[in-house]
Amino acid sequence: MKPQVEEDEFSAFRNENVVSVEQKIVYFINGLFVSLIPVYLFHSIYSLTLESYIIVYASVTLFSALVLSFAYNNIYRLKKLKLSTTRDHLLSASKTKVQSGYDKKKVLAAKKESQALVTSHEAIAMSIMYNNALFIVSTLVFSFVIFKSVPLVYNFIASVAMASGVTAFLSTGSKQH
Repeated sequence: MKPQVEEDEFSAFRNENVVSVEQKIVYFINGLFVSLIPVYLFHSIYSLTLESYIIVYASVTLFSALVLSFAYNNIYRLKKLKLSTTRDHLLSASKTKVQSGYDKKKVLAAKKESQALVTSHEAIAMSIMYNNALFIVSTLVFSFVIFKSVPLVYNFIASVAMASGVTAFLSTGSKQH
């Protein structure tokens, strides 16, 4: 019976890395919206027309949204782990006050589940905020400083692709978080 309990504990850790379909959709939509910001900047500031460069805009934006989705998931996992470890001790059987007629273990389990859900939502929000800020700042630095003398189409491609890559690369490390 003991190996079964250990198996259940380890399966919880394996399931932590599984991304739900809902999360994938949220990540991709957020990545798509943030990836459209450089399109607006290059269209309005540099006057790169949408009609002439629609294929470039679409392909780079989709690539960027996919890479940002990967970065969102990485930061989400790091933030959720960090928040969960700091909050695990907050709920315990001795600290939980239960009205008469309720099972203390069921109430504690419900509170822990609620706390896990709130922690997950906070980790998603923090991940999206962090990655969006990093992507936008990186895009601005690449497009207006580093690649300012490069032809506009190549500037757009390089700036957005490299900003996405930098964001994804920085999301894989756990030292800064």
